[in-house]
Amino acid sequence: MIRILIFVILAAVVLPLAYYFFKQVPFAKRMAIAGGGLAAAAIALVMQGSYAWYMVALALLGVSFLAAFIYMKLVEKEQKEKLRLAEERRELKQQKTKTYLATTEETPAAPVSTEKPKPFGMQSIDAEREETTRGQ
Repeated sequence: MIRILIFVILAAVVLPLAYYFFKQVPFAKRMAIAGGGLAAAAIALVMQGSYAWYMVALALLGVSFLAAFIYMKLVEKEQKEKLRLAEERRELKQQKTKTYLATTEETPAAPVSTEKPKPFGMQSIDAEREETTRGQ
Protein backbone atom coordinates (compact mmCIF):
# COMPACT_ATOMS: atom_id res chain seq x y z
CA MET A 1 0.00 0.00 0.00
CA ILE A 2 2.84 2.35 0.82
CA ARG A 3 4.41 1.64 -2.58
CA ILE A 4 1.23 2.75 -4.34
CA LEU A 5 1.12 5.91 -2.22
CA ILE A 6 4.74 6.71 -3.16
CA PHE A 7 3.91 6.05 -6.78
CA VAL A 8 0.95 8.45 -6.67
CA ILE A 9 3.12 11.12 -5.03
CA LEU A 10 5.81 10.71 -7.69
CA ALA A 11 3.18 10.86 -10.44
CA ALA A 12 1.77 14.05 -8.92
CA VAL A 13 5.27 15.56 -9.04
CA VAL A 14 6.43 14.29 -12.44
CA LEU A 15 3.42 15.26 -14.56
CA PRO A 16 3.32 18.98 -13.57
CA LEU A 17 7.11 19.20 -13.92
CA ALA A 18 6.91 17.74 -17.40
CA TYR A 19 4.08 20.12 -18.25
CA TYR A 20 5.63 23.36 -16.96
CA PHE A 21 9.38 22.95 -17.45
CA PHE A 22 9.27 21.69 -21.01
CA LYS A 23 6.98 24.27 -22.61
CA GLN A 24 9.03 24.37 -25.85
CA VAL A 25 8.37 20.65 -26.43
CA PRO A 26 4.92 19.91 -27.91
CA PHE A 27 2.31 18.62 -25.47
CA ALA A 28 1.95 15.19 -27.08
CA LYS A 29 5.68 14.56 -26.83
CA ARG A 30 5.81 15.69 -23.20
CA MET A 31 2.98 13.42 -22.23
CA ALA A 32 4.43 10.49 -24.20
CA ILE A 33 7.66 10.79 -22.23
CA ALA A 34 6.09 11.42 -18.81
CA GLY A 35 3.25 8.95 -19.36
CA GLY A 36 5.63 6.27 -20.59
CA GLY A 37 7.79 6.65 -17.53
CA LEU A 38 4.81 6.56 -15.20
CA ALA A 39 3.32 3.55 -16.99
CA ALA A 40 6.62 1.69 -16.70
CA ALA A 41 6.81 2.50 -13.00
CA ALA A 42 3.19 1.47 -12.41
CA ILE A 43 3.62 -1.86 -14.19
CA ALA A 44 6.83 -2.55 -12.28
CA LEU A 45 5.09 -1.67 -9.02
CA VAL A 46 2.25 -4.08 -9.73
CA MET A 47 4.58 -6.87 -10.86
CA GLN A 48 7.09 -6.43 -8.06
CA GLY A 49 5.25 -8.47 -5.48
CA SER A 50 4.49 -11.54 -7.59
CA TYR A 51 7.29 -11.89 -10.16
CA ALA A 52 11.07 -12.27 -10.04
CA TRP A 53 13.22 -9.15 -10.32
CA TYR A 54 14.34 -9.92 -13.87
CA MET A 55 10.73 -10.18 -15.07
CA VAL A 56 10.04 -6.76 -13.57
CA ALA A 57 13.16 -5.40 -15.28
CA LEU A 58 12.01 -6.88 -18.60
CA ALA A 59 8.59 -5.29 -18.13
CA LEU A 60 10.25 -1.92 -17.43
CA LEU A 61 12.32 -2.31 -20.56
CA GLY A 62 9.32 -3.33 -22.66
CA VAL A 63 7.15 -0.42 -21.54
CA SER A 64 10.07 1.95 -22.06
CA PHE A 65 10.47 0.67 -25.60
CA LEU A 66 6.75 1.13 -26.18
CA ALA A 67 6.93 4.74 -24.95
CA ALA A 68 9.97 5.37 -27.16
CA PHE A 69 8.10 3.87 -30.13
CA ILE A 70 5.13 6.20 -29.52
CA TYR A 71 7.50 9.17 -29.21
CA MET A 72 9.26 8.30 -32.48
CA LYS A 73 5.92 7.94 -34.28
CA LEU A 74 5.04 11.45 -33.13
CA VAL A 75 8.38 12.77 -34.39
CA GLU A 76 7.96 10.94 -37.71
CA LYS A 77 4.47 12.38 -38.12
CA GLU A 78 5.79 15.92 -37.53
CA GLN A 79 8.61 15.41 -40.03
CA LYS A 80 6.20 14.16 -42.69
CA GLU A 81 4.00 17.19 -42.11
CA LYS A 82 6.98 19.55 -42.42
CA LEU A 83 8.08 17.78 -45.59
CA ARG A 84 4.57 18.01 -47.05
CA LEU A 85 4.38 21.73 -46.28
CA ALA A 86 7.80 22.35 -47.82
CA GLU A 87 6.75 20.46 -50.95
CA GLU A 88 3.55 22.50 -51.19
CA ARG A 89 5.53 25.74 -50.87
CA ARG A 90 7.96 24.57 -53.54
CA GLU A 91 5.11 23.69 -55.93
CA LEU A 92 3.38 27.01 -55.27
CA LYS A 93 6.61 28.86 -55.96
CA GLN A 94 7.11 26.94 -59.22
CA GLN A 95 3.55 27.72 -60.28
CA LYS A 96 4.09 31.41 -59.60
CA THR A 97 7.29 31.48 -61.63
CA LYS A 98 5.62 29.57 -64.49
CA THR A 99 2.72 32.02 -64.62
CA TYR A 100 5.14 34.93 -64.41
CA LEU A 101 7.21 33.58 -67.28
CA ALA A 102 4.13 32.69 -69.32
CA THR A 103 2.76 36.23 -69.26
CA THR A 104 4.45 38.38 -71.87
CA GLU A 105 4.60 42.01 -71.02
CA GLU A 106 4.18 44.39 -73.92
CA THR A 107 6.99 46.88 -73.50
CA PRO A 108 7.07 49.76 -75.94
CA ALA A 109 10.05 49.65 -78.23
CA ALA A 110 12.65 52.33 -77.62
CA PRO A 111 12.51 55.05 -80.29
CA VAL A 112 15.27 54.74 -82.81
CA SER A 113 17.40 57.84 -82.70
CA THR A 114 19.23 59.14 -85.71
CA GLU A 115 21.75 61.03 -83.63
CA LYS A 116 25.28 59.80 -83.35
CA PRO A 117 26.49 59.20 -79.86
CA LYS A 118 28.82 61.87 -78.52
CA PRO A 119 32.45 60.86 -78.73
CA PHE A 120 34.44 60.67 -75.54
CA GLY A 121 38.05 60.11 -74.60
CA MET A 122 40.37 59.29 -77.54
CA GLN A 123 37.40 59.06 -79.88
CA SER A 124 37.00 62.83 -79.71
CA ILE A 125 40.29 63.35 -81.55
CA ASP A 126 39.85 63.54 -85.27
CA ALA A 127 42.03 60.94 -86.95
CA GLU A 128 42.54 63.02 -90.08
CA ARG A 129 43.59 66.18 -88.29
CA GLU A 130 47.24 67.15 -88.53
CA GLU A 131 49.18 67.00 -85.38
CA THR A 132 51.11 70.08 -84.42
CA THR A 133 54.14 69.74 -82.31
CA ARG A 134 55.75 72.34 -80.18
CA GLY A 135 58.69 74.11 -81.42
CA GLN A 136 58.01 73.77 -85.12
